[in-house]
Amino acid sequence: MFSDNLKYLREKNNMSQIELATKLGRKSTSSISEWEKGKYQPKAGVLSDIAHIFNVNLDDLMNKDLRNENEVSSPKLDVLSIFNQLNLKRRRAVLKFAVKQLDEQRQENKNVITFPNKHNTTTIDVDGVLSAGVGEYLDDNSEPFSVTVPAPVPDNYDYAFKINGSSMEPYYHDGQVVFIKKVGQYRDGQTVAAIYDGCAYLKRLAVDDDGYATLVSLNPDYPNVRIDDKEGMKLLGVAFS
Repeated sequence: MFSDNLKYLREKNNMSQIELATKLGRKSTSSISEWEKGKYQPKAGVLSDIAHIFNVNLDDLMNKDLRNENEVSSPKLDVLSIFNQLNLKRRRAVLKFAVKQLDEQRQENKNVITFPNKHNTTTIDVDGVLSAGVGEYLDDNSEPFSVTVPAPVPDNYDYAFKINGSSMEPYYHDGQVVFIKKVGQYRDGQTVAAIYDGCAYLKRLAVDDDGYATLVSLNPDYPNVRIDDKEGMKLLGVAFS
């Protein structure tokens, strides 16, 4: 079912195999071709990315014939249907978790420094540029440079980077400065500064059940970066307010 759905969705959206491969952070179409032929299925994290790219429910992608539009369910309706089946105690638990997620989402807006047209500003040195796009080449010989930001600035950050690109919109914008703090452990869902394959990124960290990592773009117009070699990725820290 997945192989038929993948080919149907790709062709329905006028997307070539190479375009889909690029969105998934892959360098060739070989995997896409084999998935569509039903030779094997991608890992859980990639399946989730595919569902996100085509804006379909993951369960529908795997188990329903999407060529029949009447069988496709809305993710929003799925959530409501599940919620309505819960007892009162479990509904309260779900609402508590949802409120916590919403609070964290709102806090993400405070992780960046914008450039307002006000006099209350200061000049700081930033350590370089992070790509909120398809990758910012990191030169080991690059030197810090100065930018003007609103005052005051945090005094306990380890790095300050200027953002280049819009893959992390609506929370992080091109030209903003983000402050990075070193941490001992990293968790799924954190916004991180990462170096991979010679490029520096600002992305959301996603780790699937098999331990594979993906650097996720919040803006669906940009591809995610699949980490094929975890030893080759260096995490500099997490974005903080």
